[in-house]
Amino acid sequence: MIAVALKTEDENGVLAPLFGKAKFFAVVDDAGSITVYKNKLEGGMKVAQWIQKLGVSTIIANHLGEKPFQALKRASLSIFFAGKERITLGEVLAKMKEGQLEEVNAANYASLLGEEEDAHAKKSHCCGHKQEHHAGAENALSKRGTVQSCQHFHL
Repeated sequence: MIAVALKTEDENGVLAPLFGKAKFFAVVDDAGSITVYKNKLEGGMKVAQWIQKLGVSTIIANHLGEKPFQALKRASLSIFFAGKERITLGEVLAKMKEGQLEEVNAANYASLLGEEEDAHAKKSHCCGHKQEHHAGAENALSKRGTVQSCQHFHL
């Protein structure tokens, strides 16, 4: 079975940008039947565990945190990159069927699913979160060495 994070409950909805914060997941069985589940969890690791319990063997995503990625790979799930562009479930499943999606592994994770190197330039807010910040501390991206320190922390 294949799991895909969705923004809405629509069976042909648009892929959600963040795996761990997706509101819905489409699960596609081997016959092509689609079941959409409401995600009541938040956080990549919790969602990854839930997805595994559903019996999923493949995930298609456009962003997936490093810890959930590693956990899912340890559990022998296949992970495919959906691309950075806006795409619907139907479009991404067609690409998967045609062999047009790249499988993600440890060697290509950072370039496909990892944090963007130029996150400051691409996002209106330095780390992408819409939370109140205070000066003085590093954010999660800078701790991994992927961007310069934002000099703030989340409340």
